[in-house]
Amino acid sequence: MGKSILGLLSFMALTAVAAWTQEHMPSHVVPMSTFTRDHRFVTVSGDPTKPGELYVIRIHSEAGYVIMPHTHPEDEHITVLKGTWELGMGDRYNPHTLEPMEVGGYGLVSKRMAHFAFSKTDAIVQVHGIGPFTTTWATPNYELTDKGVLLSTSANLPGTPTSTFPPECFPLKLGAHARGSLGEGVIVGAQCTPGQLTQYRIEKANGELFWIQQPALTTP
Repeated sequence: MGKSILGLLSFMALTAVAAWTQEHMPSHVVPMSTFTRDHRFVTVSGDPTKPGELYVIRIHSEAGYVIMPHTHPEDEHITVLKGTWELGMGDRYNPHTLEPMEVGGYGLVSKRMAHFAFSKTDAIVQVHGIGPFTTTWATPNYELTDKGVLLSTSANLPGTPTSTFPPECFPLKLGAHARGSLGEGVIVGAQCTPGQLTQYRIEKANGELFWIQQPALTTP
């Protein structure tokens, strides 16, 4: 009889704990697997577009990708969740000043401070701060896409189609075969910041994607 009562009390206690846990669990959970092929940005909480509102976002960068110099209107707090990510300061990309950040590493970029980054591996960083979170390129860049060449001044806005761009930007076209230190495949996109660098997005035969800068790229 005593064992039965004890068992019943234990069951009731476990049920109460389970109910409390369910009631107090976060309203939503954002898994690390959220990012699909071309899904680069996800909001974890808050609204990064609203001035004065606290937000948390995650950004996915494919291996080899250079995030060119840019600024934000408010402080940016960066934590690496996956991979190796590197951060540098200045309005021109300088790989020699990059500081490596491993998983768990934290970086602070003051508002309006020009900075850049490099994804040494496939990486996910979590960014939090006070909105609005807007990204303005220090130098407008050109993007080679399947819709033509787009001129971009901000990562928050779609690029503007253009038929004129510096001739040195895209010597290789979409569909060309190329190889680099991370493998080989077909060019599916590119980005050019005039006077600084051109980088190509490569798709391997197995569907994996990576980026390679023009000087390090070779063709058959």
